[in-house]
Amino acid sequence: MSLFAIALSSFAIALSGALSPGPLLAITVTRSLKYGAKQGPLLIFGHSILELVMVVFLIAGFGSFLKQPAFSKLLSIVGGCMLLLIAISMLKKKELDLSSLKVDAMPISSIFSGIIVSVSNPYWTIWWITIGLAYLSIALPYGLAGIIAFFIGHISADFAWYSAVSFSIGKSMAKITPFVFRIITICCSIFLVGFGIFLLMKAFI
Repeated sequence: MSLFAIALSSFAIALSGALSPGPLLAITVTRSLKYGAKQGPLLIFGHSILELVMVVFLIAGFGSFLKQPAFSKLLSIVGGCMLLLIAISMLKKKELDLSSLKVDAMPISSIFSGIIVSVSNPYWTIWWITIGLAYLSIALPYGLAGIIAFFIGHISADFAWYSAVSFSIGKSMAKITPFVFRIITICCSIFLVGFGIFLLMKAFI
């Protein structure tokens, strides 16, 4: 797998996670309605700081284990199964429903909000210790370049999606219609199924 392929696949996997409604989306909607389109990028900047810390922590704490064939095989199995489950869940989602999200504003800066909202979401941690670790085991053999490619691809997806949501709400333009959301969801789901199968095959072949 080339560095470009690592970045591109990391982008697609991260985009599938970003599409799932949750606390970060809720606060993006809230602050965009109140403060404008710039809130999405600011929130994700805070989110990216936390994710960079997570990557450094995982590499520092698990770097030697990630290089072990047995541990890498286990991560591939767990990560592959998680991706398949996420894909199934995404395919069941018909549209982006913002009405069910709690939209209470947080009286703190947007960057800090991005950090707090992310770290308070248990699913964020679960993602990183399963899928995130599995993908780091693939990027790590490429050294620092592989890790950078993974992180840039990953965080670019968050910036792209939440900036689009924030701009759409803040500027009342380019609305993300249910049809567009559905098409993006299906494409991401297909990719997740393919990459999940790839991880499982990597573990057993």
